[in-house]
Order: sequence, then C-alpha cells, then structure tokens
Amino acid sequence: MLNNKRFKLKKLFSYLSTFCFVTASGSAAAFYDAYPESEGPYTTAPASENLPWLGEDFERYQETQLLECSNNKSPIQHFDITSGCLSAKASGSWKQGMTDDKVFRVVAIAKDELQQEIKYTDQTNQYRAKINSWKKNTTIPVWAGLHAFARYQTSDDLYVASIRYDGNVTIKVKYQGSYTTLAQKKLANGVKTYLDENGRLMTSQWYRINFSAIGTKLTLSLDGIELLSVNNSLLSEGTIGIRTDYVETYLDDWQLLESEGGGIQPPVTPSITPLPTPPPVIEEPNPVSEFIPGKSKVNNGDTISYNGQCYQAKNNPGVWETPSKNSWFWGSVSCPGTPAITPVPIITPTVIPTLAPTPVVTPTAMPTPPVSPVGPTEFVLGSSKVSNGEVVMYKGSCYQAKNNPGSWETPKDNSWFWEQKNCS
Repeated sequence: MLNNKRFKLKKLFSYLSTFCFVTASGSAAAFYDAYPESEGPYTTAPASENLPWLGEDFERYQETQLLECSNNKSPIQHFDITSGCLSAKASGSWKQGMTDDKVFRVVAIAKDELQQEIKYTDQTNQYRAKINSWKKNTTIPVWAGLHAFARYQTSDDLYVASIRYDGNVTIKVKYQGSYTTLAQKKLANGVKTYLDENGRLMTSQWYRINFSAIGTKLTLSLDGIELLSVNNSLLSEGTIGIRTDYVETYLDDWQLLESEGGGIQPPVTPSITPLPTPPPVIEEPNPVSEFIPGKSKVNNGDTISYNGQCYQAKNNPGVWETPSKNSWFWGSVSCPGTPAITPVPIITPTVIPTLAPTPVVTPTAMPTPPVSPVGPTEFVLGSSKVSNGEVVMYKGSCYQAKNNPGSWETPKDNSWFWEQKNCS
C-alpha cells in the first residue's frame, strides 16, 4: 500500500485552524501523519546499530530518474515525500538527489525485523546540501533555506533546525500546529564563507547539517561546528526528515546516526572476588584518549591520539573534524606518558680458549613458498578507519584515501576524500 494513505483530513469544524496549513508558496497542503493509528503497532527505541535506517546516497538510481512526488507515490519504502518532487542527478562520477520545488518536504520511514515502523527517541539527523540557486522570481522570505526535522510525528508536531537565507540559524518546535522559537543566533563565517556581502546565505557550496535530539537536548551543528543547543521536552519520539524552501537544491549522504551512548543503561552491581595484593608498580601518566570520528567530543586545549600521533584541539573542532597536522582545528603535540629509555649496562665478555674449528655443514636450500597476494580491505560504513594513501574495496571497486576521510565518508571516484584505483 502506498504511503499517501498517511495524508488525511481533520474534522470539518476545525477546518480553518487544522485541516490545512499554508505552505511558503501560499498553497494549502493536507495534514500528514507519520504514525497513523490504523498502521500500528509501532516500535519505540533510540537509534542504534540494531535499529538502523537504510539512509540515502542516491547511488542506486539512474541519471535524471524521478524518485517520487508527493502527488505521485513510488514503490520506494524508506522515505515519503510530503511536498514537491525528488530526482536523481549525476555530478561527475557520483549521484545526488535534486529538487527545484519552492516547497520540498521528505520524511524517513524505518522498520524493525518484524516490519513494524520505528518511532525513534534519541536520534541524529545528518545530510549534505548544496544550494544551486535561490528562487529569485519572487520575494524570498527570511526563513527560506535548508532545514532538518527531528522527532517528526505529524506535520503539526515536530522539531526543526534551520540554516536560513537571512543568515540566522534557529531551532524551533512545532506543537499542535504552532511554531515556537527555542534558540536563534547569527551565522558567522568560519571553516567556510557562509554569508555573502549582503549577509545572505551563500550558494554553490556544500553544507553538512547535523541535528540531534538526545534526551531533552536539541543540538544543531554545521560542518562539524556546534552552533545551537537547547533543552525541550514537548516531543519524545518520531522520525527524521529534510525540508527546503525557495531553493534549487542538491542533496546527498542522508543518514540517521546512532545515538551516542545508546540511551541510559540501568546500573549493575558486580560480584567482587578478592584478589591477592599485587606488587607495587610505578605509576605512569594516563595515556591520552583515542579520537573516534563521529563520536569523540573535545574542548579547546584537550589532547587526543589519532593514528599513533597526538594533537591538541583549537577553534572548537566537531566530531567529524579528523585530526591532522597544522589544520585549523588541531595542532600537533608530543604524546604525554612516553617512558624514559633506561641504558643497558655494558658487560665485558670472558675470554674463551681457542678450540679446533667445527666443520661447517651447508644446509640444503629449501624452496621459498609462494606468497598469496592480499587484496584491499573491505570498507564498512561507520566502522572502517583508513589513512591517506590506503586502498580499500567498496561495492566491488577499489579507492585510495586522501584528505583524511572519516568512517562515514562513502568511497566515490574523484570525491574530495577518495580516488578510484585498479584493484589488481
């Protein structure tokens, strides 16, 4: 059954307030329920490796293929477009999604092993977007731009984080049809030039948007830099989604990331077995923590270890800013706790009387067994760690790492992080 069964009409007496909502284009759109009662029961749990969502990198589709429209549903089961249309668009050797609708909305659909749809509690919505151009044939509202949904339940009940045309970033809650701004600030140029000379959001560059809802904490990050954080407890579960307004937009690498910590675990009292008193040891400084891309959070001045080297954080690095020498976010430092080298005492050898030489037996040379070639390591999204120059295999093709790719950077030919190589 197609997903448009989720669109429904509210009671006639509440028509003016809830039957329709007015979109940015001024047209009325039907109320949308991501979890209608008629389709339950539903699973409720935090996002985890046991309850993943398929994600979307658009590589499986044909060039210019129309994936889905809100008024023309397709067999695609892992997302549902509630406004506008989405197509696949090639750029070089890889593909992205593309929409040029003035009002575009899409929500994710995830199911467990029993085919029950999942209401995620703790969740992180991440995607990349490139604003190709603004819809300049009309007045562009200040709130136009790129947005990310979290804990989306209905079109009237959701959290949304925004990177806006007017240069502001916001986190809002929409509850029972009414928006409330929870946090807002002006975007400042940082790792990229985000604003043009008029203070408007720049076009023709990629943005990586990350919006998390962990417990009551809502956090918006852009290109690995945390911008806003606020607490709100109105919504405790739902799905993720993408919204764009008044832009022709390219989309890629849409993911539901695993919740950090996997939720609160109950305390466990361990059984204690008495152990013999160990001999005294010389206490050494604690080693620095290993940096894990996508998970490790650091503060300015913190020292971490990555690929056997140590770095000190500066300029507020995010969880995806891979440590490297002389980068904007990291400075190379010596690793603490390196043990001192104890000199080995010199022993004067005892003189041994000369003996008659023993005949030397020349052993028969044994043939050297052939060495089996070792192929490239298979790259696993979210798990594999690679270094620059390392060759991995992904979906039957081989790629060489460059520019310090993280574990979520999908290998693609001629991307910033990968270059395709011959597997032989």
